Amino acid sequence: MQNLISKKVTVSNGLMLISLFFTILTLIPSLGIYRFGMNDLFFNQGIYHIWGIQMFTSQFLHGDFIHLLMNAVFILYFWNIVERITGSEKYLVFFILNAMFLWVLITFLWDRTTVGISWFALAVVTYYTLHLWSKGDPEYTWWVTAIVINIAIGLSPWISFLGHFGGMVFWWIFWFLTQNKK
Repeated sequence: MQNLISKKVTVSNGLMLISLFFTILTLIPSLGIYRFGMNDLFFNQGIYHIWGIQMFTSQFLHGDFIHLLMNAVFILYFWNIVERITGSEKYLVFFILNAMFLWVLITFLWDRTTVGISWFALAVVTYYTLHLWSKGDPEYTWWVTAIVINIAIGLSPWISFLGHFGGMVFWWIFWFLTQNKK
């Protein structure tokens, strides 16, 4: 099986390092970094440049190090596997498009601030599940269960259901649109 952490520089590992950096910044309360979680506040006030900053920072902020650690398991393992399957360029394009999709959903359809890259963790597991399914690998059923559990976790009042569910939906759409039909 694949190494848990790739020995080369990957998009996945870079995203993990950015997440770690922003999570460390949350330890400095005077920075008020959590105000850059994704929400509609700055958009509704017409402060679009701050909304733009939110779009970047929100996905890399985490509630705490446990939140980051839970996402890191998916980031360091699954993300690198899926990045190898898709190729780094396609993977990065997906990350950016998925992030934009979630920014719009959260801005216009969610009433709370959202932080974390869980949406992308779930998206990657969804892609991996679809990849296994397309290869006829029966292990995909275990990952369907993991997706359902993760969506259910999103029903908790302090977790963004829209973030989790939206990430899964977008990767499913992306997966089907980018498959090479023969």
